[in-house]
Amino acid sequence: MWSLRPDLGTAVQGFGDALQAGAHLPVRIREAARMRIAHINGCIPCSETRVEDMQRHGLTEDFYAGVDDPGGHGAYAPREALAIAFAERFAKGSVAFDDAFWAALHGVFSPDELLELATHCAKWLGLGRLNAVMEIATSCPIRISAGPNDC
Repeated sequence: MWSLRPDLGTAVQGFGDALQAGAHLPVRIREAARMRIAHINGCIPCSETRVEDMQRHGLTEDFYAGVDDPGGHGAYAPREALAIAFAERFAKGSVAFDDAFWAALHGVFSPDELLELATHCAKWLGLGRLNAVMEIATSCPIRISAGPNDC
């Protein structure tokens, strides 16, 4: 797809690289939110993407599949469950955020972590939606690095 507009592909790659290189949030929090948005978008490549060395980060297929089950969010650590809820609300827009939810977020995330989470969600929502709308598919599994901090 990006061969049609290499300049846009370069910009998208730069944005993603900057987010990945500067990631401070733990892998599991990022992956919980990323997968929830992937499922909301209906983005097949995003839904099938996994972190390299999943086991090292405590990631399993059940972890990825469970993000869609609000009743099962108790199986996630509190920050992971809030990241899933944040991703859901982010996809709905600002009207989905209320004072109580912001208070819960600020109780466990620092302001810079919330900005990072929101920026990741913006990337995943926008580019995942692009993939879904343009019916982009992959023929091989995509594996992503956990990032430089490997948290």
